[in-house]
Amino acid sequence: MSNFWAMKTFKDWANAFVSNREIGFDEKGVDNDYTTYNIQQLPSVLDNPRLVRRFDQFCKWAKTGDYVIVGVGQTTQFNMRLIGRIIGDYEFNSQHKPYRHYRKIEIMKVFSEPIQIEKWGQVQRIELVDDNDFIDTLVKSIK
Repeated sequence: MSNFWAMKTFKDWANAFVSNREIGFDEKGVDNDYTTYNIQQLPSVLDNPRLVRRFDQFCKWAKTGDYVIVGVGQTTQFNMRLIGRIIGDYEFNSQHKPYRHYRKIEIMKVFSEPIQIEKWGQVQRIELVDDNDFIDTLVKSIK
């Protein structure tokens, strides 16, 4: 069964997602493949438990076949930029710019003018969303 994700990012990263057909993630200090860190190492790599959770979600919990809505915007805004389906496993490449942690996606829809999704204004970098919420968001925004 597929999961559904909402992901918020920077405008230039969203453009790179479209160009590269991938979604990406990064944080200073996470300089290796995230899945190679053991639980004892994580506090020295990421001192914020919320960041650990976000990396777990992106690198470990998201799976091939899951769907993602990528949004851009300020802290309290979520403007839907693209809809995709994850088609690749988590990858790390220290030379990959502008983000080093990424997953390949099939792009299903790109919005030239992002659509504001007010109810997701507080979404963090990546969050698992209920399938009903995901589908409701798509139906109401693609009229």
